[in-house]
Amino acid sequence: MNSKIRTISYAELVNSLLGNLPEREREVLQKRNALADSNVSTLEQIGEDYNITRERVRQIEKEGLRKLLNLDYEKAKLPISDLQSQIEEYLKTHGGIMAENHLREKLLIERQAEEEKALNFLLGYILGSKFNRINDHDEFHVIWHLEGVDLKTALEIANALKGIITSQESPMHFEDLYEQFQSHNLYEKVDKTPGDNQAIIEALLKATRDINKNILNQWGLAHWNTIKPKRMTDKAYLIMLREGKPLHFTEVSDLINQANFDHKKACPATVHNELILDDKYVLVGRGIYALRDWGYQEGTVADIIEKILKEKGPMTKKELMDEVLKQRMVQKTTVTLALMNKDRFNRQKDGLYSIV
Repeated sequence: MNSKIRTISYAELVNSLLGNLPEREREVLQKRNALADSNVSTLEQIGEDYNITRERVRQIEKEGLRKLLNLDYEKAKLPISDLQSQIEEYLKTHGGIMAENHLREKLLIERQAEEEKALNFLLGYILGSKFNRINDHDEFHVIWHLEGVDLKTALEIANALKGIITSQESPMHFEDLYEQFQSHNLYEKVDKTPGDNQAIIEALLKATRDINKNILNQWGLAHWNTIKPKRMTDKAYLIMLREGKPLHFTEVSDLINQANFDHKKACPATVHNELILDDKYVLVGRGIYALRDWGYQEGTVADIIEKILKEKGPMTKKELMDEVLKQRMVQKTTVTLALMNKDRFNRQKDGLYSIV
């Protein structure tokens, strides 16, 4: 990133920018955009504060923005041109087109609310007019692009990527998706586009409405429950896959809330009920669940011992203990007690255990 951009925060830049306005225009813009520790205010709310009409507030807001756009940034010693150059650099690297959210991710050094709001203001009101910005495309999110970019070709490539994902019928890691796309006839167009090939593909994935990424960094269709889960059981499934180990239902609940899938809060009791009812999960300890896909089986400790002995024949206590603990997160004494069930298990003269 440009060193000049690193030395100033977006919040400081916006404060300096607004410092060139009369007090009322500055305050109206701050309130309308939740800047300077204020909350977003409607035209009516601001009008009540100043005892003026809603339309008058709109006029003040419009006049303030007009002055900011016509300000001599160099004379005011504001690094707007540096930020503009940085945006151009990112766009060139990504083939000349990026989703606004993707661009925002690249520009944000620290994810702080104050910085995010200030950057939104700069992108929306100051820099948006200096680039081609489209916010009403049917198949793309809000996108920024450079002059000369062929949006028709970009859409063809995006649809080709969508076709690969659809035919796969399951989420894909970027490396796998990129490898498959390299054999597509449209890859040649990507190869001839100025920029980094992988960055271009990533930009188009992030720009396409029908494609999204899950918490495992896998790409898929936005409506798939393995990408944007809506049910609690689907959220739990992605959490379990990401963690890659058995979890207590309270841990699953906490991790769901931390993942911010949506605004719905997960409570432990609800998560527990979902895990009990869904056969994707297996209870492997006190309140601890694992995925059946990992090879865990249903049943009590005694049931697990019996299945092991049926598959592998007589075994020593230690061998059995090791095998059971691969399936259940229990104390060793629990396994010992299960083995003492003489109606089910027999300890032979050679010390090996077998099924009665």
